[in-house]
Amino acid sequence: MRRFLASSLLVATVAASVDTLSVRARFGHRDLGAELYLQSWILWFAFVLLAWVPLSAWLWLRRRRAQTTDAPLCAVLLAGLSVGPILLHWRLDAFSDLGGGLAGLKTMRPWLEVVGVLALLVAVLLGFRQLAMHMSVRSLAFRLALVSLGVGLFLNLPREGPDDPSPAGSGKPNLLLLVWDTTRAQSLSIYGYGRKTTPHLEALAEQSIVFDNARSPSRYTLTSHLSMLTGVYPSDHGARMTRQRISPNKTPSVAATLRAAGYRTGAFVGTGVLTAPTGMDFGFEHYDDLVDPPLCDTRAWGLVHDLQSLAARLGPPWSQNGQPHWFQDFFRPAGEVLANAKRWIDEPDPRPWFCMVNLYDVHWPYLPDEQERQRWVDKYDGPVDGYHAHSDTFPRDYRMQPRDDSHLLELYDAEMSELDANVERFLAGLDLEHGNTAVLLSADHGEAFGEGGKYEHNDVLEPQVHIPFLVRLPGPQSGPKPRVRAPVSGIDVAPTLLGIAGLPTPQHYVGIDVLTLKDGDDPEAAAPRAILVEDRDQMRVDHVTLVLYLGNWKLTRRGLGEKKQFQLFDLSSDPIGLVDVAGEHPKVVANMKTELEALRARWHADDAVDQRGTGYSNADALRGLGY
Repeated sequence: MRRFLASSLLVATVAASVDTLSVRARFGHRDLGAELYLQSWILWFAFVLLAWVPLSAWLWLRRRRAQTTDAPLCAVLLAGLSVGPILLHWRLDAFSDLGGGLAGLKTMRPWLEVVGVLALLVAVLLGFRQLAMHMSVRSLAFRLALVSLGVGLFLNLPREGPDDPSPAGSGKPNLLLLVWDTTRAQSLSIYGYGRKTTPHLEALAEQSIVFDNARSPSRYTLTSHLSMLTGVYPSDHGARMTRQRISPNKTPSVAATLRAAGYRTGAFVGTGVLTAPTGMDFGFEHYDDLVDPPLCDTRAWGLVHDLQSLAARLGPPWSQNGQPHWFQDFFRPAGEVLANAKRWIDEPDPRPWFCMVNLYDVHWPYLPDEQERQRWVDKYDGPVDGYHAHSDTFPRDYRMQPRDDSHLLELYDAEMSELDANVERFLAGLDLEHGNTAVLLSADHGEAFGEGGKYEHNDVLEPQVHIPFLVRLPGPQSGPKPRVRAPVSGIDVAPTLLGIAGLPTPQHYVGIDVLTLKDGDDPEAAAPRAILVEDRDQMRVDHVTLVLYLGNWKLTRRGLGEKKQFQLFDLSSDPIGLVDVAGEHPKVVANMKTELEALRARWHADDAVDQRGTGYSNADALRGLGY
């Protein structure tokens, strides 16, 4: 029993230390101390106990045959049985696609990587056994455990410190970028929605310049956020759902520009899709992206998560409404995100600040608190709940009815009301009237609730890409503010922030400073601005969709190469974009095709789509959030 306990403690201590260092290396911007190591150690100890089952059976057989096993060999075998499955899963999981498919395992590369990793593990374990044969086993184990414990609890890997910022000029305004994730314009009263779910946003809009025709750069959270921060379209910065990473040197973030100009920069995100390894953190001195317990980033937990995902395919109760995990949900509430942001803003620092806040509350699943539900959700006895089609109780092959769509929208409205109240409390603490803070509020994409048979944000209908966009300038604001009808895009966020800060727009930006648009600019003018939406976040080439807006016209191109198909919509008579009128306006289609090609020729448009992608890809987060 003593040998059993000592070996278990040793293996768990060493393995947890290595796993902890791996997390600290990948998330070096976080302050990951003893909590991460203790959580990791508990999980690894559970794996070690499970490894004793086959090892005990093997030892029992050896005793039946009158064979002996030395203590070092026993510890080596225990370590191999404990660590081997996690290493195997770690390498093979990197070659599975977002849908859990295993097509990537048909090549030689994953298996060569597995062989290499396991060979390294065997070499390390055999090296430990050789040492144990020439030293006291107890002494070696004690030293190894002590070093591992110290490393896991106290060693923080050195981080690359931020460049020394230039001193900011006096009077530079603070900049707040509020991104209401998954917020569609047509569900806000400032854009004509009949339900007053966002009274505080209305009050902010009265002090702001409101843009009526704003479109998201894409329909996916990460690519849109990156376009907001870099001032370019997704095919320029290069990120997509299967390759969730950008090169900061190629498309630097506005945060880096502001930091070089003397701003302190901080970001606070509510979703695991926007973690630092995507490149979102570039330019931010402080990046707050810990939405789940630190344990969830360990290699050991990665195996646990995928085992839960496999169990979820068995159905209830394992499926858990499309969220096959225990305490890992990949997002956190606005109250927590905003509280962290406020603490950072209040830190004593003479520099002006730039703060980006992502609020994920109205994203699927639609689960408002009870108070908001009672205010906004009518009685309903149908089969649809806040988890929609992912729900364990959603009938298979069920066809949604108008009342079902209305119920989903009411749940969304209730969440919007809750978010509105949280943001109001946060903004009240900033005292905008008497401060020097500018606010830019927008969204990364919208959401559909049955329009054209679409739901969530898996297409490019107007409810899915028409977003809010408003700018409140620093200081007291009085009198009516203009409504700007000229088309704008999420790519305009970065140049607008720089314009407010009095900084020039980099030449590579495609976006513009929207404050330079004249009040009431007419989208029907002789040379209206072309706006692009790029849906490259697909697993198949024929699903890639580009959208070009020119005046009231909307042109969509689906697919690539010879198989691409075009559709044309007149938004003046078809505001959702459902009726294809391409056959009636061939000249408009031809002109817009030319405009689309000319616009994307300004940069090296990257239209590649691959199953596995390259670079960082947080597939677990995407699956857990319903993608």
